[in-house]
Amino acid sequence: MSLIARIGGGRWGLALGALVLLLASPLMAPQLLAFPYQTKAGDSQVWSETPIDQAALDRVMARAETLVSASPIARNREPRRIFLTEGSWRWLWLANINRGAFALTRLGGQNLIVNRGDLAADRIVNNRPVGGSRQLSSVIAHEITHGVLLHHFGRIAMMGQPRWRVEGYCDHIAQESALTPEDVARIEARGEKHPALLYCHGRKRVEAALAANGGSVDALFAGE
Repeated sequence: MSLIARIGGGRWGLALGALVLLLASPLMAPQLLAFPYQTKAGDSQVWSETPIDQAALDRVMARAETLVSASPIARNREPRRIFLTEGSWRWLWLANINRGAFALTRLGGQNLIVNRGDLAADRIVNNRPVGGSRQLSSVIAHEITHGVLLHHFGRIAMMGQPRWRVEGYCDHIAQESALTPEDVARIEARGEKHPALLYCHGRKRVEAALAANGGSVDALFAGE
């Protein structure tokens, strides 16, 4: 008998276990949420809540993959499963406490969940009045880079890395942050907090470290 069954008492425990699996399984396999549209772009499989403009998607993915390829630790191919939402119930379920994000990475970097985006304009939004819009291709490149880091260094090593270094490197590869230098200056002059400040400052620190160590990503994440 399973632990859940013993704790819950026979049938009730099995029912509880089934409910937990039902609720958690989309986090591992978002396609279970019945995304109505599916296609392939670049090296990745793409699911969407709305009809897909294939030409626009191809442009977005081509730029994202070009950005990622600039990382010296990226493999020749970095295929992903990408799920384009409209900020709807699927996003709310999959993002959970990260609902204000542009996108997020699941399943060891293999699943990318994307908030409300515009393929034709290559833009994505998260409804923040400041720093609430980025290039969609840059956000996808940022998220793919999370998987690049996990594959290169391993999950245990990455768990010990400071968040500024991880997010800063991903934004470095994306060649963009949510806040402009002017945004950062205004926010800090007012003594305000913004979740994207860590990304912006992290990117600056990462780029300074890479410039000083000859561009070695291994040295960067070794803290050298």
